Amino acid sequence: MIEINNRWPEIIKQFDELNRLRVAIGFFSDDEKSKLLTIVRANEFGAYIRPIHGEWLTIPTKATPMGDDGGPMPARQIPGLFRPKGKNILAVSDGAGGLTVMYMLVKEVVIPSRPFIRTALFKNRDKYQQTMIKGVRHIIEGSMTARQVLTIIGEQAKGDIVRETISWDSPGNMPATVARKGTNDPLVDKGILQRSVKYKILEGWHD
Repeated sequence: MIEINNRWPEIIKQFDELNRLRVAIGFFSDDEKSKLLTIVRANEFGAYIRPIHGEWLTIPTKATPMGDDGGPMPARQIPGLFRPKGKNILAVSDGAGGLTVMYMLVKEVVIPSRPFIRTALFKNRDKYQQTMIKGVRHIIEGSMTARQVLTIIGEQAKGDIVRETISWDSPGNMPATVARKGTNDPLVDKGILQRSVKYKILEGWHD
């Protein structure tokens, strides 16, 4: 039997912490229009993309060099890039009379919904509930704090989202993307999403 009579003040303090704190899991950026959040939203909810300027979207090929951000280099940064007459591509000369295709030109792109965040959290919600129940017991025993309990849940959920991005396979990538990546892993590209999953313990419920 656990002796808790002389520990009530600390137990109440930790329960107050549980009521006051929350753990947020996902992708964070100070810029709501950041490239990362744009990619996450497009995959989680789906997107219909048309060019903002001009009439074409540029779809990188396997030959497209990588930029400083780890993604395909923007077309405007590639020296010697041009559009061959009558072809919906952007290419550079290969130096031997041929062309190296850097981008395919398309009028629109439809990204299907791949709700990996919601799926991961839904699949594992019972696990998080059990972690919280065990955590409350540890708080009563004096072997864990409220922040430690939330940290464990944050780590669990972070790992679950990462695993969901890796295992997700349908809907798959469009053929041009498969050709560039060499695989049909729609949510894996240089590990950008996987490295970007984070969690934060926040004060209150209105941050």
